[in-house]
Amino acid sequence: MSQLGFEAAGGMVEKFLPGVSFPVLMNAVIPGFVAAAAVLPLTALRSASFLSLETDKTWPQLIVAAVIVVSLGGLISSLNSEFYKVYEGRIFWPRRLYERSVAWQQQRVERLYREVEAQKDVNQQRYDEAWYRLRVYPFNRETGRRYAARPTLLGNILSGYEDYPDHCYGMDSVFYWPRLWLLVDKDSKQEIGKSWAVADGLLSLSTVCLMAGLAWAGAASGAAFDLWSAERLPVAQEFTKTWLAAGVWLLAAYGFYRLSLPFHRQNGEIFKSLFDLYRDKLRKITSLAPHEAELWDAAWAYLQYLKIRCPKCGKGYFSIFSPTCPNPDCKADLSQALQQVRQTGQLVSLANDNAPKKEDVSQGAPAAAPSPGR
Repeated sequence: MSQLGFEAAGGMVEKFLPGVSFPVLMNAVIPGFVAAAAVLPLTALRSASFLSLETDKTWPQLIVAAVIVVSLGGLISSLNSEFYKVYEGRIFWPRRLYERSVAWQQQRVERLYREVEAQKDVNQQRYDEAWYRLRVYPFNRETGRRYAARPTLLGNILSGYEDYPDHCYGMDSVFYWPRLWLLVDKDSKQEIGKSWAVADGLLSLSTVCLMAGLAWAGAASGAAFDLWSAERLPVAQEFTKTWLAAGVWLLAAYGFYRLSLPFHRQNGEIFKSLFDLYRDKLRKITSLAPHEAELWDAAWAYLQYLKIRCPKCGKGYFSIFSPTCPNPDCKADLSQALQQVRQTGQLVSLANDNAPKKEDVSQGAPAAAPSPGR
């Protein structure tokens, strides 16, 4: 599915509304508006006057509605990662439902493998289509086959591309992704952000519609209870419309979810491409200097407190006061090492033999100074 339509809409938004970027539009503004459209009718289910266009009430109502849209949009945007966890199957899934859904996804994988074997050398188009659907699932290096790792198709799509750096390059994506992302140039980040905003926004819309459907179903259940009440007998037409609205919201939730899947797959290809293209720039972090751990500890202690560790007795002391160890049982002379540090600007001489231990450095540190753990 092409994203050109969404990107064109994003360009129009940024042109006519300079303060609203396309990611903000997709992740906050539109979901907030849809959430308000679901909530406001519920608050006035028996009174349609909330948004009536009365001259003396229109502007206050519009201001209140705008505040509700902005507030709901901000809340939805901040919870986007939690929405993903639910749709992936990581949280709020009962164990039996989770296991049955994973088994169903695995059955789908096996059906696709059978389709691949059946269409091989028979129908190239159907063969390619089966592989296209099969490749969204994560890859097992031991068996050489695709498998279902999550109970939902979205969860398997995400697992499939998140596992790619590991099985191709042995790189843990959780650890290396934030570091790699910092190396991407600004223009590329903006374009990638617009692309990913489409999938994020559609998933947020799916969540909003799902919650709206449940809320309207709850309201319909309350109306059904009122039908049997002697005190309040709502019109049967209102009861029917409430259930119909609940069904429409739930159907929209599923529709937005299905609509987001091709965009998540495209995002996955971008994710994998970034590792293919930028992983060489991460090679710097694989080069460790000799005694690097000791060097960083020595640099931290010296620059933070001007404190070093005596190589003879191991006690930490403030080198700014004296080049001689203050320990009366030691009195070692470190003037040569300190002079070398000041002349060369390198702490290697202190890192090899005089690296301070953090537990020693913390002793005797000024009361106002931060702890060694920052």
